[in-house]
Amino acid sequence: MHKEETTRRISKPRRMSEELVEILTTDIRNGVYEEGDSLPSERHLVEEFGVSRITVREALASLERSGLIAQHPGTRAKVRMPDSASVVEMLSGAATLQLAQPGGVKHFQDVRTLVETGVAQLAAERISDAQIAHLKELLVENEVSVGNVEHFARTDIAFHDAIAAVLDNPMISGFYLAVDRWLSDVRCTTLAHDGQMETAFAAHIAIYNAIEARDPKGAQEAMRSHLEQVNQVYGDG
Repeated sequence: MHKEETTRRISKPRRMSEELVEILTTDIRNGVYEEGDSLPSERHLVEEFGVSRITVREALASLERSGLIAQHPGTRAKVRMPDSASVVEMLSGAATLQLAQPGGVKHFQDVRTLVETGVAQLAAERISDAQIAHLKELLVENEVSVGNVEHFARTDIAFHDAIAAVLDNPMISGFYLAVDRWLSDVRCTTLAHDGQMETAFAAHIAIYNAIEARDPKGAQEAMRSHLEQVNQVYGDG
C-alpha cells in the first residue's frame, strides 16, 4: 500500500526535520507505508515538502534511530518495525538522560519497583514447572556466591532476569536490558554493605517461594519488600 501522490508543505521555519519526522511517522502508523515498503526518494521528499535535502536526511536519520526505517547506500529507505534491539537502545538513552536529572534516581527506583513487582505477580500466575526448576537452580547458584560480590551480582541479575523471562514479553525484556548498566551500579553499591548479600539472598528465597507456590500477591509483596530494602541501602550509600 503506497501513498497517493499529493503535495504537502512544511510551513513552520523551526526544526523542519522534526515536522517531517512527525508526518512520516504518522503515515507509517496509519499504514500509508507498510513494513517493507520503500519511502519516496530524497528528491521526491524535497519537492513534496519544500525542504532542503539536508532536512530530509536529518529526518530519515531520526526515523532510522527510532527503528522505523532501514537505510542502505544506493537504495531508498524501507519501512521496518522496531525490534527488541532498537527498543533497548531507545530505552537505554531515555533512562540515562532521566537518571542525570534532579531526582532521577528516585524516579527510576519507583519505575523499577512498579515493573518488577508486576512482573513477579504475573510470573507467579504463568510460570511452568520447568521454569520453576530453572529458577531454583539459579537460587542455588545465588546462595553459593554469597561472599563474592562480583559473582553474587551476576547470579542476582540472572535470578531477576529469569523471573522476567517467564512473561516472554519483548518489551519487558527490553526494559531489563536497558537498565542493566544502572542496576549493575546499584548492586555493586548495595552489596558492598556488610550483610547485604545475605539479606538479598533471603529476599530471593521469599520471592522464589511465593512464585513456586503460584501465589501472585505473595510474589508481588516479596519483590516489593526486596526492592524497597535495596533502594534504602542504595540511598544510604
